[in-house]
Amino acid sequence: SLLSFPSHVPPPHSSLFSTLIMSALAVSGVPTFDIKELPSIKDGMSVEEEATKRKKTSRFIEEACRILKLPRVATATALVFFHRFYAKHSFGKHDRFEVAVACILLAAKTEESPRKVVNVLEECHKLRSRAMAAGRMNNQGNSPNTAPSEPLDPKGEEFTKLKERILLLERVVLHTIGFELSVDHPYKFIVDRVGFLADVIFTVELF
Repeated sequence: SLLSFPSHVPPPHSSLFSTLIMSALAVSGVPTFDIKELPSIKDGMSVEEEATKRKKTSRFIEEACRILKLPRVATATALVFFHRFYAKHSFGKHDRFEVAVACILLAAKTEESPRKVVNVLEECHKLRSRAMAAGRMNNQGNSPNTAPSEPLDPKGEEFTKLKERILLLERVVLHTIGFELSVDHPYKFIVDRVGFLADVIFTVELF
């Protein structure tokens, strides 16, 4: 795991932990961001829907990276690329799952854990099909007519077109993030800062 919290730091799921995180970012000088400036919001999407799309696609990326046995740092990098992309593009302009796949491919190369395009496309297609089938089953009360779509044929036309779109999106992602492939993940900083703030709160409570 990338995170190793001191024993006196509150658990990540607690409200106190969230407060400490926000405090840590505030005192660090991290600039605030106006959500209303996001392209999707400007296109008329609600803040809730935009956040939901980010959350669901992030889970897709994490699960796909787990299936592909990518190191955790590659998963984190893929997530950073994804969020940076949609900070400058609208969800209405690009298929979020295809963007996610492009981000996974790019992150795997960046973190020196490359995967074959064929394997990535096949696994991500199966994962997306299962998710879509599960969604239809929930909406239709476990209908038997909700089987996942057929697996991709690596020699088929559909696969060829998908591969072309993903490779094109990979280049679009590269241009969008300004070719900044080196990502300094905030885990160590956040853990250190949360530990410091937890010490302060613990000391204050003693008096």
